[in-house]
Amino acid sequence: MNRLAAVERLLAELPGIVGVSRVRSDALEAALAEETRYEQAAFMPLRNVGVREVHARAVALALLKNGLFREPPAPTVYLVEPAGDPAEGPSPEPVLEAGGVHYRILGEEVLAARPARVTRPGEKTVFLADSFVMFPERRASPRTPSFFLMPPLGFPELEEREQELGIRGVVSISPSSLADVALRAACGFPADASLASLLVGFDWAEPA
Repeated sequence: MNRLAAVERLLAELPGIVGVSRVRSDALEAALAEETRYEQAAFMPLRNVGVREVHARAVALALLKNGLFREPPAPTVYLVEPAGDPAEGPSPEPVLEAGGVHYRILGEEVLAARPARVTRPGEKTVFLADSFVMFPERRASPRTPSFFLMPPLGFPELEEREQELGIRGVVSISPSSLADVALRAACGFPADASLASLLVGFDWAEPA
């Protein structure tokens, strides 16, 4: 079994995964274009760094998942503002690194297995429904631009077997609704609203 087939088989056997497909380069370009359109049309400033990280990898796979698939390993969306240069010293607030850039975390998705990360006693929090928390006191200045950011996430099931599979640099991300439609069409996935797509990218540890 070749390396790509081994990766696809591992993914297909995960609980909650109902479809796995290699994403051709042209289909990935189309999905990235749709992601950019979605960002530009969003009511609040938004940037999906994760899709761009997958685009930069040698291999991209689209997964179709149902409600039995596990929770993400980390928040899928943050409210951020640019952080200072790390060389100048540690930031007093939590910092997120995505796409080689550092951001101060002003808010984040709340996951069942990962409660809000309050960094100091009495820190003020503002909850948006039950799924997002904001930390208004962390803002450097009202004049500093802030926006929602979707960072690349890991994919534990592949990361744990990188050496065995001969891969490295694993990232995953949930695409926007526009990119989701493009990916489903390219991969032959059904337009079933009870299912959701996920992009996974990686590089080969050695030339394929």
